[in-house]
Amino acid sequence: MDNLPKQAVMLLITSQDWGGAQLYVFELAKELKARGESVIVVAGKNPSKSPLVMGDLLTGLYSPHDKGGMGGCTGSELSAKCLAANIPFYELKHMSRDINPLANVFATIELIKLFRRLKPRVVHLNSTMMGVVGSLSATLTRVPKRIYCIGGWVFNEELPGWKKSLYVWIERVSAKWKDVIIVVHPGDEELAIKLKIKPQKKLVTIPNGVDVARFESKLLTREEARLKLGADPDATLVGTIANAYPPKNLLWYLEVCKKIHDADKRIYFVIIGDGPQFEILKKKRAELDAESYVMLAGRRMDAPTLYKAFDLFVLPSSKEGMSITLLEAMTAKVPIVATDVGAGKWMLRDCGIIVPPNDAVRMQTAVLDILQNKDKQKSITQNAYAMLLANFEQKKLLDTTVEVINE
Repeated sequence: MDNLPKQAVMLLITSQDWGGAQLYVFELAKELKARGESVIVVAGKNPSKSPLVMGDLLTGLYSPHDKGGMGGCTGSELSAKCLAANIPFYELKHMSRDINPLANVFATIELIKLFRRLKPRVVHLNSTMMGVVGSLSATLTRVPKRIYCIGGWVFNEELPGWKKSLYVWIERVSAKWKDVIIVVHPGDEELAIKLKIKPQKKLVTIPNGVDVARFESKLLTREEARLKLGADPDATLVGTIANAYPPKNLLWYLEVCKKIHDADKRIYFVIIGDGPQFEILKKKRAELDAESYVMLAGRRMDAPTLYKAFDLFVLPSSKEGMSITLLEAMTAKVPIVATDVGAGKWMLRDCGIIVPPNDAVRMQTAVLDILQNKDKQKSITQNAYAMLLANFEQKKLLDTTVEVINE
């Protein structure tokens, strides 16, 4: 901890497991550093136990020297990227994604000690549990500014009614410990107002974004991407990039894949991602006898380069905030079918196919329809790219976020 700067902007997130939220934190940290700000990234331990694929080392996206880095981190994509960019990183020992009173108390104590020692001028809290525990700790230690950025309200997940109500109550109470709450699409802002989740100063919508030029420059060609995946160069390939957490709805999606393949044997599927349900996902695939046409590629840090391998991108989630993978598919000009959750409909108005969540018939019909209609594919990908450039360029949105931090 002696190596960590004081009076910094501290970006905190519950988990290191790489996904859209971790990418957002890393990109914001880089932007702050480029502007001359002192910045620290703080995260809980990495829950994922699967090894990185060799391609991660070969592409330089993972540092083999990140074990035991700043703050005693145990090694993850987020810590590796931060350390490679010379951004100080600190790993929390007790941070938990779930409501766990004992772990939550220990995490609060750990954060109080960290804040007292480093005296950050701003804490920028990401994800639900960090928003609660981090804002309480920051309030108790009188951190001057407390910002909470929520990618999607947790109570929108498929949860028992009592648990949804509990999360609403927690968000409402903890909002009093936050100066600013940032949401990523207007629907979540409207919901916060309706549920009386009111911060001390301001509730604001700032969407996620993508650096279009940089992202495009790293995309592999269709042939190169399929070679990397080991996919048939001539197959019709439907891709999904999502970690195997319940809100991504991948177990349900496997059943839809079977129905689609039964209807058209030329269609194959690849799912890129890891997570706590990955082993269950493999068992489900075996039960459906789907190994021959559904590839479970696991965790790949080169996933953002592979979009052009896909003839169609599908996001089957039952809950989302504002998906980074949808933005990336828009950038790669891959047609999209997504469920009507989170920001999906708002992002893809007139430039993607939106279906109700958990509606297997509508999902199957949409996938088959778009794969058989080349003119429609061209139209929606062109519209999606125009929508992206007009509304979701990363630099403009990061500028807005930095303005909020420095107000």
